Amino acid sequence: MTKHDMKGLKNHKVAEEDKGTDEQEKSSFFKWLETLRDKLKLGSHYKMERFTIMLGATLSILLLLSVFSFVAYRDGVAQSVSAKAVYTEDFNFSLSDQKMYVEGVYGNKDKTDVMILLRLQNPETMSTDASNYELFITSEKESLSYEPDVSLSLFGATGYGTIRFQDDEPIPKEVVSITIRAKADLSQQEGSGSSGDDESSDGSFEKYDQGRFYVNPGADDVETLDWLNTGEKDPTKLYTALVADTLDEEIHTKIQEQTDELDILLNREKEYTNRLVSAGYEPPETPWFVKGDYVNDDGVFVAAQNLEGAFAFDYSTKTIRDGYIIQVMDNLSSFDEYMRKHSEHDTTNDRDSSRQEQVELVETIKSKSGEVLDLNTVVTGSSPSAQVAAKDSVESLQATWRSYLNIKSELQRNLMRELLILDADVQSQRSSYSVQSNKDAVTFY
Repeated sequence: MTKHDMKGLKNHKVAEEDKGTDEQEKSSFFKWLETLRDKLKLGSHYKMERFTIMLGATLSILLLLSVFSFVAYRDGVAQSVSAKAVYTEDFNFSLSDQKMYVEGVYGNKDKTDVMILLRLQNPETMSTDASNYELFITSEKESLSYEPDVSLSLFGATGYGTIRFQDDEPIPKEVVSITIRAKADLSQQEGSGSSGDDESSDGSFEKYDQGRFYVNPGADDVETLDWLNTGEKDPTKLYTALVADTLDEEIHTKIQEQTDELDILLNREKEYTNRLVSAGYEPPETPWFVKGDYVNDDGVFVAAQNLEGAFAFDYSTKTIRDGYIIQVMDNLSSFDEYMRKHSEHDTTNDRDSSRQEQVELVETIKSKSGEVLDLNTVVTGSSPSAQVAAKDSVESLQATWRSYLNIKSELQRNLMRELLILDADVQSQRSSYSVQSNKDAVTFY
C-alpha cells in the first residue's frame, strides 16, 4: 500500500471522527432543548400549560399596547387643549332662542390681552347696549385658576361684540365656561329653556334668557393682532382689527373676481368682433358702457364711462384702514343723503338714448361691400356656413355685452357700496360702541 493510500485512509478516519463529534454535539444540544421544554412544560403532554403561557403572553402584550395608547391619547388631549381656542361655534339664548356665534379668539403676542369675538344672528331682536348683559365665568371642570379683568363690549347695531380678558400675566391655557345673560327682553320668540348643551339645563336657564359657551383664551391658536396696541380702547380701531379687516378682504376678493371676469368678457368681445371683420362684415356698434373700458397691468378695472349711480373712489390702493368715505365726503353727517342719491337713477339720463343700460337687438349687419344681411333669415342647415357663423358671432357678442353690463353694475354699484357701508360701520363706533363697566356684572364661580 502506497503512502498516498495510507494518507487517504487516515483522512477518512479523521473525517469519521469529526462527524461523530458533530453528531454528539447535536445530540447534546437537542437533549438540552428537550430538558428546557420539559422544565417550561411546553411538550406535547403539557397542552394546557402551553396554552396558559401563550394566553398570558398575549394579554401582557395587549396590556402594554393599551397603556401606550392611553398615554398617547392623553398627550393628544393635552396638546388639543393647549392648541384649540374655540370649543363652541354657536349657541342659543335659552328664553328668546336668539343665536349667537363665536367668531374667533384674538389677542396680543404675549396673550395678556385676549378678546373673544361674538356675533348676534339678529341684532335687531337683542339689546345692543352692553350694560344690559351679565357674565358668569368658571373653568370647564372646576373653579378658574386665575381671575382676569373681564369686560363685555358691543359694536352697536352691527351685532358684533367682544368679551375681553386682560391680565398682567399671559392668560393660562385653560378651557373656560362663559354664561352670558341678557337682562333686556326684546324678542317674542320662546326658547327651550337651555342653551343647547347638557350642562345648561339648570334652573337659571329657565328663569333667565342666557346662553353658555366654551373657549380657551390662552390657547396656541389664538390669532395674534400685530398692529393693535395692547389695551387699545379706540372702538374704531378695535372694530377694524376684529371685524372690518376680514370683511374688507372678502369684498376685495369679490372685486378682483369681477374684474377678472370683465377682462375675460372684453377679450371675448374682441374675439367675436374680429371674427365678423375677418368674414367681411361690419360688427355692431359697441355699447357706451363697454367702449373704452380696460383692465390695466395691475389688474385694476378702468372704466371709460361709469354707470349711473356708480361709486367712484380709490379702492385698489386703499384699504379699510385708510378709509373710503373720506375720499367722497368730510364726515358721516351727509352719508345717508349721498347714498340715497346714488341709489336713485337720474330720470334725465334714463331718457337719454345714448345712456341706456341695455343691449339693443341687432337684426342686420352690413358686409364690406355694403350688402345688408338680414339675420332673421339665416337658418342653420339651409343658409351658407359663413352667414350662420356671422349670426352666431353677433349673438355671442350681444350675450357678452349683457353679461358685461351685469358684472360692471355689480362692481361699480353693489361692491363699492359694500365698502362704503363697511367704512360707515367703522366710523359709527365712536357713538354706538358700548362697554359693560359695572364690575358686579361679571361673576367668577
